[in-house]
Formats: sequence, structure tokens, C-alpha cells
Amino acid sequence: SFWKENELGERWFLGDTYHVAIGQGYLLTTPLQVNAWTNVIANGGKLCRPTIKKGVRDCHDLGIQEETVRLITEGMKRACEPGGTGWPLFNFVVPVACKTGTAEFGDPEDKTHAWFTVFGPVVEPEISVTVLVEGAGEGSDVAAPIAKKVLEEWFRR
Repeated sequence: SFWKENELGERWFLGDTYHVAIGQGYLLTTPLQVNAWTNVIANGGKLCRPTIKKGVRDCHDLGIQEETVRLITEGMKRACEPGGTGWPLFNFVVPVACKTGTAEFGDPEDKTHAWFTVFGPVVEPEISVTVLVEGAGEGSDVAAPIAKKVLEEWFRR
């Protein structure tokens, strides 16, 4: 709320909190940050240092309630199932959990950034992938197919 008052001269409203909580509103982030958040859920509420080495873990528990992690995981799992938004990964070879995103950035032509983040398998995750394609459209249409190719290669091994 301090930021909004200083920068915009407006007070923070509960609706601002809701918007930020779902990744909208006054939120700036990088793909690595989104991937770290995805990994917190994949790791059961633990923040772990990113690595490309399998089995290497440097983590600390954030104290997130187990039920909260379970609910977020279930929502992300359903997003990658028929009826969800992550249609390129419907019926993927292993169960995955994902979040699509289409971020407005003030483009005069109304272009949007395509976001997609995913981890899998849902139980005992091995990998997470976050894709951002700037000015390219919707996350499910543009970013998700890229993540799918990475996951296909990973699970083919």
C-alpha cells in the first residue's frame, strides 16, 4: 500500500490485493521469479535455490499451510486438464500442474505477453518450466506449447 500511495497518490484497496494475488494489477515479475513461486508449490511450501542438477536441494520452509499448498496444487492440476486453460498439456504423458497467463503491458496495439508455468509430475515433481514470450499473445496458445516441448524432451529420457 505504501508504494501505491507514494507513486500514484492513491490508497490501497482490498481489490488491489485480490488482483495481485492472482497475478494481475500492480505486479512486475521476471520468469525466474514466477518459476521460483511455481517451485514453492511443487516443493510443498519450501523455497529452494534453483538448480539444473537433479537431486540437489537447498531449501527452507516458508511456513505455508499444507491445505493452502494442496488447494493451489489442485487448481494448477485442473488448469492442465480438460476444462482448464492449459489445453496444450491436456492428457500429457504424466500429470502436470500449470498456470497460464496473458499479461497486458500498455502496448498501443493491445499486444500481450504470453506466460506459462508448469511442474510435473504432480506427485514427486522432477521439473518445472516457465515460459514468457513477449508481445506474443495468450499464454495457452503461445507459451504453453514451448513448455510442452521442454517437458516432452525431459520425460522422453
